[in-house]
Amino acid sequence: MVWIFRPAAKGPEVLLLERPGKRGGGHHPVTGKADDGESPVSCATREAEEETGLRGDLHDLERRHTFRDARRGAMEEHAFLLVVPAGSEPRLSSEHVGARWAEADDARAALEWPAHREALDRALGLWARLSASC
Repeated sequence: MVWIFRPAAKGPEVLLLERPGKRGGGHHPVTGKADDGESPVSCATREAEEETGLRGDLHDLERRHTFRDARRGAMEEHAFLLVVPAGSEPRLSSEHVGARWAEADDARAALEWPAHREALDRALGLWARLSASC
């Protein structure tokens, strides 16, 4: 799971990706499955670029979430924050039907899954620490 933020005047803007109905619909961060032997960091970098075309500074949120997928069984999800430059715009893959940048509260309200909200909260906390140290 990769949350993508870009700096804006009121704080970070959060990228929400919209999945098509056939893939469950709703707004989500970047998600994906690691290739055999691929590290979580490499997977996060690759998936973010494949799904959005965006690159930036990747930070491990040190959050792991285990869930059960009906097709693949038990899965472990690692959460990351990708910080991209102000004004960055995504180039969407065929996995999504839309995307929008949202303020933090709006992004949080749009999420269906508790694991996504928890990881977003961690990303927002890290953003605040990173911003304070600049």
